[in-house]
Amino acid sequence: MLCPYKLTITGLKMFVKDILKQSIKLLKDGGIESPQLDAEVLLSHVLNKDRSQLYIYPDYVLNEDENSRYRALIDKRLERIPISYLTGHKEFMSLDFKVNRNVLIPRPETELLVETVCKSRLPLHPFQEVIKVLDLGTGSGAIAVSLAKYNPNYSVLATDVSMSALFVARENAIHNDVINKISLIQTDLFDGISPDNKFDWVVSNPPYILTGDLPSLSQEIRTYEPILALDGGADGLDVIKRIIENAFMFLKPSGHLAIEFGYGQSNSVKRIADEIGKYSDYLVVNDYSGLPRIFCCKVKEY
Repeated sequence: MLCPYKLTITGLKMFVKDILKQSIKLLKDGGIESPQLDAEVLLSHVLNKDRSQLYIYPDYVLNEDENSRYRALIDKRLERIPISYLTGHKEFMSLDFKVNRNVLIPRPETELLVETVCKSRLPLHPFQEVIKVLDLGTGSGAIAVSLAKYNPNYSVLATDVSMSALFVARENAIHNDVINKISLIQTDLFDGISPDNKFDWVVSNPPYILTGDLPSLSQEIRTYEPILALDGGADGLDVIKRIIENAFMFLKPSGHLAIEFGYGQSNSVKRIADEIGKYSDYLVVNDYSGLPRIFCCKVKEY
């Protein structure tokens, strides 16, 4: 068991430079992969200062409350609670998102999905004022909010089976000033949506981790992030298959589907789309490691 974090000695001042040095050592000894970064992020969070200011003002003396709060956060980090859950924030697409344990922490790979949709620049049809997007399993709202923020003519319907997640997504839509462009409903994928409601885009970052691989995930992920947002079934494709099998019924003619998938699933995803026989113009986007990550296609025109 980890020992409680102890830095304060009665009667001694605790300077930023000292508490930071000791915290980095504690995190390193505790097996944390990025001890310096984590120590800096948590201290800047407590002090409400930019990380650079920790080094500009190394002789700042923490007051009792700051010291106590910081020590508590270091203890929690040593328990492998993710940094984003400790600070309550995560940057995504250069926007600030509030996160908690009810939602998956947004990943850089998912930015590729948002960028793929943004780059498409679908033309508006005559008399069409907005591009309609359906975001399935919105979680924190990272995809929905980013698309609404960076595309003035986008209107997004964001869904999730978890009401707790939808509360977070709504808060992020308000926080990023796009709540007027986003609607949120609780439903399992397409279940609560009428097929008469047609969209230009259906997008999703669904669960795609193989059930058998969940125990091998890092402690930070498997212990603290919502399993519902991770578990994709025996082959990792349960939710992906349901989305591809149904998306075409909710898309306008030539509407597009964009979906994130996991390692080694590219061929399976394309095979599922082939079997449905309703899609064309496949596009697979690689992630920053050069691995296939995003599948995009459009509804066939007849």
